[in-house]
Amino acid sequence: MDLSHLNSFIAVAEEKSFSSAAKNLLMSQQALSKQIARLEEELGTTLLIRSRPLSLTPDGAQFLQTARQMLRLKRQFDENSSRSFSGAQFVHLGIEHTLARAILPHVLPDFLREHPEVYLKLSEESPEEIQKTISYEGVDLAIGSLGSTPARFEAVPLCRKEQLLVVPKPIFDSLAGERREELLSRFSKSAELPFFASAPFIRIPRQSSGGRTLRSYLKYYDLSPRFICELTNIENAFQLANSGLGVFIYARIFWDALDPEMRENYLKNIYVFPLPYLPGIDAVCAYYNRDNGLHGMTRELFGVIRDFFAAYDAPAEGETREDNA
Repeated sequence: MDLSHLNSFIAVAEEKSFSSAAKNLLMSQQALSKQIARLEEELGTTLLIRSRPLSLTPDGAQFLQTARQMLRLKRQFDENSSRSFSGAQFVHLGIEHTLARAILPHVLPDFLREHPEVYLKLSEESPEEIQKTISYEGVDLAIGSLGSTPARFEAVPLCRKEQLLVVPKPIFDSLAGERREELLSRFSKSAELPFFASAPFIRIPRQSSGGRTLRSYLKYYDLSPRFICELTNIENAFQLANSGLGVFIYARIFWDALDPEMRENYLKNIYVFPLPYLPGIDAVCAYYNRDNGLHGMTRELFGVIRDFFAAYDAPAEGETREDNA
């Protein structure tokens, strides 16, 4: 039996929709339907009543529990084999790839030095893949900015995601004209996004955390700028803004994670202005299965990550977030 088909069945059963499950699994609805049909053929029974809303047959309800148990046993085997290989306690962390660059160098070295008995498996993914991973592949703990909290998962807010406006200097100078110095001083406290409405913008896909953030700002200010390109990778989009291509909205935590010398180098080409915080913007959260809870070294790692964000959200005395922009 193909275990990926079990993941697919659990997704359909929980979402009560082939289309929603296919979206979360990042596959076509047709491919998902074929997987379920093959599973039903292999089991010799019908698992789903294909109506609206979709529901489980009695055999389907029973097999849902069996499928979860089978995947749990598979996970235990993976953990035991990894533990046997490394002689360590196994922890599986899922983390949004851009956040991984921002926080892991500050968290993992000390944690792993202090806990040599830990074997840590990292899944560094896009928010969409993290949603799939924590829903159907059983990571112990996930860190990221997801559009919604998966079923049976607890979301613990860690940090609000303040945003910066990255503006190539030639674009700003062209827009500001003789008011350049005045506007630089004014926007150093808070950028006024409508001022940049005529500038070319770089887009991030709408389903991503960065895309949802961009959409929130454009909706709030009722703006429809001209998009010059779209990228799926936030860091590549930032590099294009740095090269002068267009205006870009970038999470402050990613900027703050850069080496100070690197930030200074970027500031030769761009202006970085703080944006007003919008309450509807995704927060950075920790996600874990509320049925399983957090135990052992996973709980310990969660505490270290939470402490990191608590310190990040508390600037040094006499310093403000704007001082770093």
